[in-house]
Amino acid sequence: MKNDILTVNVTAVGSEGEGIARRSDGYTYFVPGALPGDRAEILVLKENKSYGYGKLLNILEPSPHRVEPVCAVFGKCGGCGLLSADYGFQLELKRRAVADALERIGGFDGGLTAPCVPSEPCFGYRNKAQYPVAPDLSFGFYAPRSHRVVPWSDCRLQDPELNRVAAEISAWARENGVSAYDEKSGGGCLRHIYVRRGKTEMVAAVVAAFRPKGLELLADRLWAAFPAMAGLVLNLNGKKTNAILGDKQEIIRGRDYILDTIGDIKYKVNYRSFYQVNPYTTKRLYDKVREVCALTGTETVFDLYCGAGTIGLYLASAAASVTGVEVVPEAVANARENAALNGVTNAEFFCGKAEELCPKMAAEGCRADVVVLDPPRKGCEPELLRAAAALKPRRIVYVSCNPSTMARDCAVLRELGYELVEAAPFDQFPHTAHVECVCLLLSAAD
Repeated sequence: MKNDILTVNVTAVGSEGEGIARRSDGYTYFVPGALPGDRAEILVLKENKSYGYGKLLNILEPSPHRVEPVCAVFGKCGGCGLLSADYGFQLELKRRAVADALERIGGFDGGLTAPCVPSEPCFGYRNKAQYPVAPDLSFGFYAPRSHRVVPWSDCRLQDPELNRVAAEISAWARENGVSAYDEKSGGGCLRHIYVRRGKTEMVAAVVAAFRPKGLELLADRLWAAFPAMAGLVLNLNGKKTNAILGDKQEIIRGRDYILDTIGDIKYKVNYRSFYQVNPYTTKRLYDKVREVCALTGTETVFDLYCGAGTIGLYLASAAASVTGVEVVPEAVANARENAALNGVTNAEFFCGKAEELCPKMAAEGCRADVVVLDPPRKGCEPELLRAAAALKPRRIVYVSCNPSTMARDCAVLRELGYELVEAAPFDQFPHTAHVECVCLLLSAAD
């Protein structure tokens, strides 16, 4: 019952890195800060019919994989659920997460899951930061399950330059009388600081409810402090919404995109476009996609949820043709520009919802040898999976950052005649519970 103090053994982790403990009768508690292998006292905070939530009070016997977190706001910020676990154990937990989802949700053999590929380095890897702004114009991250900002300017996961850019914008806002946005009243101005960088360039976006004064002063400040600064954008979002970015923007100086490379391919990436956040693992991830596509130069490839064309263009040199579909107009424009930038003439990109465009393409007689699916965390709509199968590909390569929806969708594809033969996890997000995975499904008809 609520407010009971229980002694539990922690046996697993949840999707956000929280420990999972079970009573002798099988009832489950989710306990933030607990790790598999811990024996601990917890305070029961809430109980639903089949699961509850607990607060970690005391660790009676620590997990052998427990380490001292290297962050002063660990447990207060909602970002790094696994920072208290040694890195090798994190990789094993992520392999287990993929295997468990495939078994429990998809009904597959968990033995199809390979060891998780590590990130090297596992700190300072993130190339995109989205910092909410506190009422005093400090910046940081939201506390778990809230919109209360935990001020923190030294996140170890971010590229250190991103933290420095945010600190400059925060100081500029204070010095120029820019107010912080208030979610409850809808008043105030500065909402988020959004920074994205490639290997050599950065673009900063000030997300505001209205145009603040002094933006040219901010541009002068950023260009003086950061030789890699390529653009400053004012993004306007005056709506009462959880969405970070609004629909309107103004380029204050420079441009609204970065240039970056993965392998031999150059990419122009709009600050709004999807782009993998860990550049140290992305090439290995894309190499795996190319490996399981098994291209010989004669295949037609469909790249769904193609973003700025990153995967499709990476495959184009080994394929006869690539067709990409993406819903974000700026990303489609980037994809087309990226094709031109690299002299790729066998790739075309379409703007729209893949679940709407693909059925039309299939009805018009389009066929594919390989379909690559790289959906958002919510996974694919059933209509899209049916449309992908209607293209009659021999191979479907599913790239996912959510094992649960991945396993669900792979089960649907099995019903449509495709069998899962491999699942390869990659640690795109060290010290968090998130994991990227590449799955290969083959047509049962072959």
